[in-house]
Amino acid sequence: MSFSSLGIATSFQKVIDDQGYSDPTPIQKEAIPAIIEGRDVMGIAKTGSGKTASYVLPILHNLLETLETSTLPDRDPSVLVLVPTRELADQVYRVFQDYLPTLPKKLTCFAIYGGVSINPQMQALRQANILVATPGRLIDLVEKNATKLSAISTLVLDEADKMLNLGFKKEVDRVLSFLPQTRQNLLFSATLSDDLTSIQNGLLNDPVIIKISVDSQDEDTSELINQQGYFVSEEKKGPLLRYLIKHGNLHQVLVFASSTQKVDSIANKLWK
Repeated sequence: MSFSSLGIATSFQKVIDDQGYSDPTPIQKEAIPAIIEGRDVMGIAKTGSGKTASYVLPILHNLLETLETSTLPDRDPSVLVLVPTRELADQVYRVFQDYLPTLPKKLTCFAIYGGVSINPQMQALRQANILVATPGRLIDLVEKNATKLSAISTLVLDEADKMLNLGFKKEVDRVLSFLPQTRQNLLFSATLSDDLTSIQNGLLNDPVIIKISVDSQDEDTSELINQQGYFVSEEKKGPLLRYLIKHGNLHQVLVFASSTQKVDSIANKLWK
């Protein structure tokens, strides 16, 4: 099955090919046609299943069709993707950026999140058509009149389960209060919880429910994970990390730290 058979415009095909996609993933097969039709969607699928492309492609397809018959708001964004972390915001932003050049009219996408200066974000928002944002920083910008959300036609809650686990429910509710009542709502998550069901009932209108089950061969992947713990004092953490990387000849390492400052310190020491 090709992406064009799902209704995606052929103008996106070159980028799809360049991305190395041969066939749509299960979540993409079910979500893309429903989103193109304008339906609300709730998609439950594991991380790495292609959820981001499953909404980015049909959203851009629908924007392409809109541009052929009318215009988008000049200053206010039409699409809002709400995410729990700056890392996911950057990831989603990059996927949009891959496909935006294929549109006949230049559209802009910006990612906004906390932990960085707010002033450049305020300036960038003046021309944003697609906004990828974390809830807290978005509320700050709306309250500073840097952007309005009254023209949002499509709302995406990505990794909604993580959003709730991180305690963003009040912020999400506040963001929803800024949006117009009539819009398309898309909710994507890796897991289904009671809190998520509550949001689904209050947010989605007659949604298409998509649940992609884990393949049986993937169910036992936890057996392939080896966990080890090292209990060391604070001053020995850095030297131990560098020892493990060097003597284990590790080429791909993901390091978590408790603050931005510690992340910068670790990165600087590893560079040296």
